[in-house]
Amino acid sequence: MFLEILFFIILGILAGTFTGLAPGIHVNNISLIVISLSPVFMAYNIPPHAVVSFIMAMAVTHTILDFIPSIFLGAPEDSTALSVLPGHRLLLQGKGLEALYLTIIGGVGVTILFVLLVPVLLLFLPAFYNTIKPYIFWILIAIIFIMILTEEKSKKVWALIVFALSGILGLIVFNSTALSPTFLFLPLFTGLFGISTMIISLKGKSIIPPQEKWIGRIDRNLIFSGTIKSFFSGLLVGTLPGLGAAQATVLIQEITRKQDGKEFLVSIGGINTAVAIFSILSLYTIGRPRSGAAVAIGKIIGNFGINELILLISTALIAVGISAILALKISKKGLGLIEKIPYNKISLLTIMFLIFLTLILTGYPGLLILFVSTAIGLTAPLTGVKRSHCMAVLLLPVILFYGGYR
Repeated sequence: MFLEILFFIILGILAGTFTGLAPGIHVNNISLIVISLSPVFMAYNIPPHAVVSFIMAMAVTHTILDFIPSIFLGAPEDSTALSVLPGHRLLLQGKGLEALYLTIIGGVGVTILFVLLVPVLLLFLPAFYNTIKPYIFWILIAIIFIMILTEEKSKKVWALIVFALSGILGLIVFNSTALSPTFLFLPLFTGLFGISTMIISLKGKSIIPPQEKWIGRIDRNLIFSGTIKSFFSGLLVGTLPGLGAAQATVLIQEITRKQDGKEFLVSIGGINTAVAIFSILSLYTIGRPRSGAAVAIGKIIGNFGINELILLISTALIAVGISAILALKISKKGLGLIEKIPYNKISLLTIMFLIFLTLILTGYPGLLILFVSTAIGLTAPLTGVKRSHCMAVLLLPVILFYGGYR
């Protein structure tokens, strides 16, 4: 069985590399396919433990690799959306590789911290869950107030407008039956954070300078601080219902004040991976999966015990180590290509590709959402307010849900 599990871990890393690099394709899509193929696995006597190792390796690898398209091309998912701006800024400074490296450090760091603290978390998590669950509504309300109040006085009204427009868009889209839930986030976040960012770049005629091939010294305090913040944010959203990496990212941006955005990149890199591994711990400790991958694992492994938890934690360690190396190697190749092509052309080609992908996967309703979300995404930088207010597209529907408005 050991060789079968190892083989499926490698397959999972390859699958996570694909989902991470391909805009619009998510781990949840592949996990659903894996669940549907369960009878096939049984027919060929493939152990369930090998199958769940595949899903875990894929989920963790995805969290490391999916920053490459968001930083280099501006094609984000909900969990990487806010990384576009600081990552793009470093890219334009010739430090694209460093931007990605910071997100990788966050992912690797939070995994190591998680493994070290697993014995404590096994005792602490159930009590934490039961204590904080009734206050989700008020936690989210507090996040919104922090977001609005931290804007300059003259910009608070515009921040409220951007928040309201994004939230209303989210309410309309999530209550609509015109789009498949599988690809719902593609037009939303591609417009709010991806295409809108690239349009601004076109306006300023951004030029990609020669990229530094070596990563300079990274402040250890910055790494430590960013990892700790992502760990506790991952603990929060990986445990509580209705919260995800996107909401944690908003919280991190509000408590992270490094002007160069480097600590923020470490934090957001760690959040993605933290949510993936905390959702597995939640499945074991409180019986509540907090991610699509965790749901799939729970369905495949009926009796999820300590042996399964150890297996998946070990899988996560293997996957995060290999995927970190893969991400750096792929990004170096990618940066070499970006340097050879004028960035305006890259932006235009990426915009056209994302529009085409949205049309193919979501049809004309998705295309309409893409155009509306792009317009809202442009409003934030043009009025000088933080783009994080666009995350109201998720925050407002969740708040209303926990406020009893369904």
